[in-house]
Amino acid sequence: MIHPSALVHPDAQVDPTAVIEPYAVIDGPAVVGARTRVQSHAVISGPVTVGTDNVIGYGAVVGGFPQDLSFSPDRTSFVRIGDHNVIREHCTIHRGTKPGSSTVLGSHNFLMAGAHAGHNVEIGNHVILANNVLLGGYATVSDRAFLGGGSVVHQFTRIGSIALLQGMTGVSKDIPPFTIAAGRNSVVALNVVGLKRAGFNLPLRNEAKRAFELLYGSGLNTAQARQEASKQAWSAEIAPFWAFLAASKRGICGFASWSRVKSGEAEGEG
Repeated sequence: MIHPSALVHPDAQVDPTAVIEPYAVIDGPAVVGARTRVQSHAVISGPVTVGTDNVIGYGAVVGGFPQDLSFSPDRTSFVRIGDHNVIREHCTIHRGTKPGSSTVLGSHNFLMAGAHAGHNVEIGNHVILANNVLLGGYATVSDRAFLGGGSVVHQFTRIGSIALLQGMTGVSKDIPPFTIAAGRNSVVALNVVGLKRAGFNLPLRNEAKRAFELLYGSGLNTAQARQEASKQAWSAEIAPFWAFLAASKRGICGFASWSRVKSGEAEGEG
């Protein structure tokens, strides 16, 4: 299942059911799991583990050196990829920058053409990165998030579960779960459609709306909203909304109306 024109390092471990297409390169001690397809001209470099049933698209580069001036090529760091991922043409996923650290991609994710995951990024499961999404180092994208084309996420920034970034969004603060972000550092709405698709029934969606309104519509700042939320009962599905806020180190994106974002008048205000 390895084309004669492909270059595979002798230390690589390629499952017999994997497919390595013409002119693909596997350079170094990589592990390629069952039924994974590495398409033509893709490169897997260094200590990379790729699980089962993945597609590594044409010209993609997985495991390249991080874009970090402090990185030394003699360091051993990793990329770890789960199962059932589609990584389309010319995506780049860089290895961790600190010795022994990893960039992690979970399972059932779809990275469209030209998406970039910088060093030490962590991407959960069922995530979609549309074309040319850029994730800076140490960014975190939680389960079922959708990042629209051309979105840019600053290093160390977190994207919550079932969050949606409209195309061309730029964020340098955290995006809470269940929300829609647009423009620059602005949350504009609750992601009702995303909640439906994730199986949240009407009572849970109403509870998510109550959390959203408490955070963004009550006139309270984030700390005050969290304090008020602690006095109320929340289901297991919605409680992570408040846990995400409690763990934020960069602060969260503030609310701005769609009209202000579209006109480019203002960044979201907390």
